[in-house]
Amino acid sequence: MGGIVDAMMGGRGVGPLPPDPELILLSFLLAFILGQMIAWIYVYTHSGLSYSRAFVQSIVLITLIVCMAMIVIGHNIAVAVGLIGALAVIRFRNILKDTRDTSFIFLALIMGMACGTGNFLYALIGTGIIAATLVYLHATSFGSKHLSDGFIRFDVTAGTPPTLREVLRRYCRGARLVSQRLGDGGQGEMSYRLVLRDPNRANDLVRDIEGLGGVANVTFVLQEEQGEV
Repeated sequence: MGGIVDAMMGGRGVGPLPPDPELILLSFLLAFILGQMIAWIYVYTHSGLSYSRAFVQSIVLITLIVCMAMIVIGHNIAVAVGLIGALAVIRFRNILKDTRDTSFIFLALIMGMACGTGNFLYALIGTGIIAATLVYLHATSFGSKHLSDGFIRFDVTAGTPPTLREVLRRYCRGARLVSQRLGDGGQGEMSYRLVLRDPNRANDLVRDIEGLGGVANVTFVLQEEQGEV
C-alpha cells in the first residue's frame, strides 16, 4: 500500500506495474474515473450536430483498454510487437466528423497510458488542467466568429422612417444597412444586419419597427452565431 501512495505523491511512474492486485485495481479505478471525467466534459462542452452516445462511451472504454494494454506490455518487447500486430489487423472504419473529437480520443489514450504505467499524479494533474481548459474554451465561446445576431427586412412606402435609427439604437449595439432598394416615391425594401443588446428582446424590436409609419412586412431572422462548415 505504501508503494501506491509513493507512486501517487512522488509524481514518477512506477514503470511496469508489478503483479500487485491492489495497484492494478487502483490503475483501473483511476482510469475509469478519469475516463468518466473526460466523457462528461465532452458532453458538457459539445456543440453542433455530430453528437454520438457511442463516441462518449468509447472515451471511457478507450481509457480502460489502453490502461490494460500498458499493464500487459510492461517492458516486454515481444508482447508490444504482438499487440501492434493485432491492432494492425483491426480496421477502424468510423470517421470522426469533428476534429475536436480527435483531441478527446488522444486525451483518453494518454490518460490510459499514464494510469497503466503508474503515473497517477501526472494523470490527475493533467486531466484537471485539460478539463479546466475545455470548460474555459466552452464558457468563452473561444474561436467563434460572431458577426451578427440576425437580419431584419421590411418594406417602406415613403423612404426611410425618420425614427428608425432611434429604434435601432435602443435595441442594437450595431446595425449595418446591407441592402436598400427604393423606387419612385420612396417605395421599396430595406435590410439591416443587427447585433442586438439582448437577443431575447427581438420581438420587441420587430413590434416597434412595425409601429413606425410607412413600414410593412417586417421579417426578422435570428441567428445565435455564425455557422461553421
